[in-house]
Amino acid sequence: MKFLPILLTSALALTSLPCLALRKNETWNKQTKAPSDADAGGWFINLGLTGARAKILLERPQEFEIAYVFPDTPAHNKLQPGDRILGVNGTAFTEPHKFGYGPKFFGYEGPMVEFGLALETSQGKLKGKLALQIQRGESKLEVTLDLPSRYGSFSETFPYDCPKTDLILKESFAYLLKTQRDDGLWSGRPDADAFAVLALLGSGNQDFLPAVEKTMKTFAKNTNDQIDYRGLDCWKFTLYGTALCEYYLLTRAEWIKPELEEIKTWLLKAQFANGGWGHRPTDKPGGNGYGAINAITMQAKLALGLMMRCGLDVPTAKFRATHDFVARGTNDIGYVWYKDGGRQNSGYADMGRTGITALAHHVSPVGGKEYRDFALLTAHCIGSYPKTFPDTHGSPLLGLAWTGLGALADPAQFRKLMDYNRWHFAMAHTPEGNFYYQPNRDNNPQDYTAGPRLNATAANALVLTAKFKKLQITGAPPIHLN
Repeated sequence: MKFLPILLTSALALTSLPCLALRKNETWNKQTKAPSDADAGGWFINLGLTGARAKILLERPQEFEIAYVFPDTPAHNKLQPGDRILGVNGTAFTEPHKFGYGPKFFGYEGPMVEFGLALETSQGKLKGKLALQIQRGESKLEVTLDLPSRYGSFSETFPYDCPKTDLILKESFAYLLKTQRDDGLWSGRPDADAFAVLALLGSGNQDFLPAVEKTMKTFAKNTNDQIDYRGLDCWKFTLYGTALCEYYLLTRAEWIKPELEEIKTWLLKAQFANGGWGHRPTDKPGGNGYGAINAITMQAKLALGLMMRCGLDVPTAKFRATHDFVARGTNDIGYVWYKDGGRQNSGYADMGRTGITALAHHVSPVGGKEYRDFALLTAHCIGSYPKTFPDTHGSPLLGLAWTGLGALADPAQFRKLMDYNRWHFAMAHTPEGNFYYQPNRDNNPQDYTAGPRLNATAANALVLTAKFKKLQITGAPPIHLN
């Protein structure tokens, strides 16, 4: 312990720009009404299958402090609030936690990555044994937890040919089916609802189709061809349109095509003169505060491209304008910036926009070599900077899903992304078999307060369904109906 002042000084230098919520410890005070997680009393870090939640404090960035332990989990009666985890499986944590904004700080190096990798080792080679080096008051102890051994470790090719992925998805699908509401939705948040139903559809399991159809009919009911300028409807219409397209391509249910025509008409009405879309379907001053932005523009491009695959006619000039818009915001390494322009900026930040750009160009039925090369450029950016996968802006879970699926445009980049982030899946995985939304540099509490397990399970499961290659967005052979 005599070296602690030196380590702390070094850690603070590395974390000179930590995320604001860590600096003020605001993250830990966020509350949710979601079952189970409300009992924890704050937005804490999930320590994988242990059943413990922890926080990392700025003054001690090289360790965890236990904040809550769920009953009847491996950590129950083994850990207690206030315990400080200093290392795992005989190895002290070697790096301070330093996520914050910008490429110097993106990612979770330090206790989170090291603990996540140890969870993988413990579930595989160590047959469920996880040894923690802790400090409790003035005493240093070693506590061994017995983790469930049924999962094992991820295969070298996960999510492909991976029994652990198979079991995780089986439990995730069961959770999504159990939590689906009578109206077919889950939360009313377009991204969570779209990702949940796409994960079920992407499984290829015919038994899930009644639940999927219920959602799709609600999507159809909640969309039309009439512009309403009051809400953030561009998110809803692009996400619902994408889901309905994937459902039509798999089922050919004729009732869907008129619904897609309505959404297509809406999207084309909502497109700005510069080729993009914003939060709201208006580019009037004060209309949405941001103007056209790349994330929603690429979601619109994805939906319109899939509509063409469904046999709908999309005006060539309108569709081409979506590419021209995003190209102005994409730099030489393939990173997509926030809005119109930005090509002159170097470097990178979070990858959600880059992911949806890669995906929209990858599945486009037109564009030829130009679009294929653009998809490869943006996918390569993802593979080159994989640490931003769970650490993005706005809705980090939305960014996570698009980053993962966008990387599929180049299988080599998808492999880099998954290999680097196996720690993430291990840390976010809960004893109940679903996933949890971890604190991140953006610290946007919306996904946490609305449902930290629902939103995280939908997004993570959708990425893992790439193993089935059933959807156009998860690697299915291209379909183009006449």
